[in-house]
Amino acid sequence: MSRSFLNRSRLATLTLSLLAAFLPVRSQSHAGEQAKAPAVRLVTPENLSAATRAELHDRMARHGNVMSNLVRAVVLLDRPTITNLAQRIADEEVVARVEAKSAKNWESRLPKGFFAEQDALRAAARDLAAAAVQGGPDSVLADRFATVAHTCVACHSVYLHGSPDGGK
Repeated sequence: MSRSFLNRSRLATLTLSLLAAFLPVRSQSHAGEQAKAPAVRLVTPENLSAATRAELHDRMARHGNVMSNLVRAVVLLDRPTITNLAQRIADEEVVARVEAKSAKNWESRLPKGFFAEQDALRAAARDLAAAAVQGGPDSVLADRFATVAHTCVACHSVYLHGSPDGGK
């Protein structure tokens, strides 16, 4: 198969997957009962204190809104919005910073690896913004967004389980 076909196929698969995330779930289970709707937020991590979770709540909510809008912009191939949101994620959407000698010493309160994943997200968001500005093939946007999505999953895994492999 040609590389062009594979890229279009990958873009189509990504687009359908992302669109499915925005459609209401109305599927039926085998017994004819309504299927459970997908989660709309992360479950509460058991490995963090209630105080740490409360401090992160508003930041994570804002971050979730920006990410949802980014998904929509990528699916719609809205390059100006992709550029704006991806650059915002790279420059401003820092959930927690390492702050030496601060009362908010996140490094001691968040799982090891959280900050590395956060930095990977920022780098991937910069790459996505650059791809949107450069105006190359849409498949490049799909690939760069896939990298952003990968960092999201890895960061959430560290946040919930303390390790990027889901605690395994």
